[in-house]
Amino acid sequence: MFLFIFVSNWSGALLPWKIIQLPHGELAAPTNDINTTVALALLTSVAYFYAGLSKKGLGYFGTKTEPTPILLPINILEDFTKPLSLSFRLFGNILADELVVVVLVSLVPSVVPIPVMFLGLFTSGIQALIFATLAAAYIGESMEGHH
Repeated sequence: MFLFIFVSNWSGALLPWKIIQLPHGELAAPTNDINTTVALALLTSVAYFYAGLSKKGLGYFGTKTEPTPILLPINILEDFTKPLSLSFRLFGNILADELVVVVLVSLVPSVVPIPVMFLGLFTSGIQALIFATLAAAYIGESMEGHH
């Protein structure tokens, strides 16, 4: 997932120069679409549920009632907010980066947007690293306590 996010976001950072003319729009990073980021986040959720269930069996769901059964609704809600957070973070940051580049290209089309476009490469790398790190942390958390 890291490589997909990292490499695919280059198109949004490097190709707003309108070098390639398309009849209906322009090339953009696939992660500026909420559907793509939600799919990546759901794949991460499936991975951490699978990891937790494969290492702990059905005892994985028993950890949802620790330290007290009163926290069960909050622990279940946490499982829904993890993919939501992952998807909105990636989507929002990439979309904001692309919007800044589009506005700068339309206002000052020659020199100023070029450093901002290269900053987009840095942003895509950071976002890929954050997504991969959080996904690894969630998967590691689901296997926590297994020796």
